[in-house]
Amino acid sequence: MGTERWRSAVEDFEGHLKELDWTHQTPSRRAILEAFLQLATEHGFNSVSMRMIAKEMAIKAPSLYAHFPEGRDEIVAESLRWHFYLFATALLDELRDVSDPKDGWHRMVKVHLTRQVQLPESNLWDLLVATDQFVHFLPPALREELDAWVDLYEALYRAAAQDMGYGPSVQQVKLVMTVLEGANRWVMWDGRPKSLTASVQMANTATLALLELVR
Repeated sequence: MGTERWRSAVEDFEGHLKELDWTHQTPSRRAILEAFLQLATEHGFNSVSMRMIAKEMAIKAPSLYAHFPEGRDEIVAESLRWHFYLFATALLDELRDVSDPKDGWHRMVKVHLTRQVQLPESNLWDLLVATDQFVHFLPPALREELDAWVDLYEALYRAAAQDMGYGPSVQQVKLVMTVLEGANRWVMWDGRPKSLTASVQMANTATLALLELVR
């Protein structure tokens, strides 16, 4: 079992994360983004207006434009970036000092499934990105940015798979993403840590089994 591809992929992922500039992300902007994600999760993406966000924040709607001059479109774009940044940060925290690609695989599955089940906004993020693939409602620059994020993330799995001795696994990794992103459809979580741990183990076994398709 090698580690070269895995280590390189982690370094690339971490390097991209460090390049991002969040100096403009004030506490007020973060609070607005979190309010938008919560409302979109509860009421649906298209139902959330600037007025609704302002009401949730207990401020007047025009005040939102002081933080997001371009309005709702800017809030949507920034919320997508911010959500993935938080996901990426949690992932790197879990992968820090992990050199074994098999252990790395398990930890990536753990982070993805846990956040997918515990954070409803994760499903919203997946839905928005998937919808954009068909109707292209996001700005082209943002679409390219999100595509780059997703490719870097999937590259972690591809590298781990190859270092574990599996062959080229682009399609298999896409299947793995489908299993993890659809976790809420098959994970029977009762709110207890023990049952979530069992689901993580099941996901780890299932996703590794998918790699057998390329042997």
